[in-house]
Amino acid sequence: MAGAAGSGGQAGPPGCLAIIAGRGTLPQRLAEARREAGLPYLLIVFPGCEETWMAAHPIERHEFERAGRLFSALRRAGVETVVFAGAMNRPRLRPWRVDWTALRLLGRALRLLARGDDAMLRGFGAVFEERGLRLISPAEILGDELTLPRGALGRHAPSAADLKDAARAAAIVTALGPVDVGQGAVVARGLCLAVEAIEGTDLMLARIAELPAERRRAAPPPSGVLWKAPKPGQDRRFDLPTIGPATVEGAARAGLRGIVGAAGEIHLLDPQATREAADRLGLFVFGALPSDLAEGG
Repeated sequence: MAGAAGSGGQAGPPGCLAIIAGRGTLPQRLAEARREAGLPYLLIVFPGCEETWMAAHPIERHEFERAGRLFSALRRAGVETVVFAGAMNRPRLRPWRVDWTALRLLGRALRLLARGDDAMLRGFGAVFEERGLRLISPAEILGDELTLPRGALGRHAPSAADLKDAARAAAIVTALGPVDVGQGAVVARGLCLAVEAIEGTDLMLARIAELPAERRRAAPPPSGVLWKAPKPGQDRRFDLPTIGPATVEGAARAGLRGIVGAAGEIHLLDPQATREAADRLGLFVFGALPSDLAEGG
């Protein structure tokens, strides 16, 4: 895996790393980077997240309700650092499975589950930090390989009108940040078609694809831009926005012209496949700085 260690030449800090592994390719990239660097690591997998590739790596299976067992396992493995990676559903706690450690955390956990994603993840991260574990971002392991670079990823680039739509979508995401809603919005010819909420990007794009023609009369396909960026003030160690080949395909089905993301702040899954999908479908994937959006506006 070329460049897995990123620009720093290391796949993260020394000492054992626990990868709290959700779905998707990011946990696999992290595990492979650690293995290739010869650094110790352990996959921690919760129900509903296990995938076939994990069998080739050191792995432990845990339950949200058995927090005492989890933290004991981390101590035995000599874990010093923890990284969260991949999509994970909000847990449905089963009270009859709760151990003593989880019972002491139960009231706190229930309050966190009622909050937005970023606040919830910060809260659960604090539980790990209180036990002497250091939380890091996936970027500390993968470096520049992880993120969307500035400029066009493939053959196609946005027009000035597209960047204007992206700027409006960015303003929407920024305005919603204080209430911990969404990391994306879609704007077509100045009209907001959708804002990402708890359903995630793929389902948001599917909703746009199903809009009746009369709802898009003022902005018929192909038109519109998906903007992706972290929420203002978001903790970069958790749940950074992610795009990949499936995002490009969803944008094409939604009749959009392309995707613009905050350069250096977006997880880019499988850059080659994402580029190939964009070129094949005639969409742009573009990493933008604030000055790029200003120029488009």
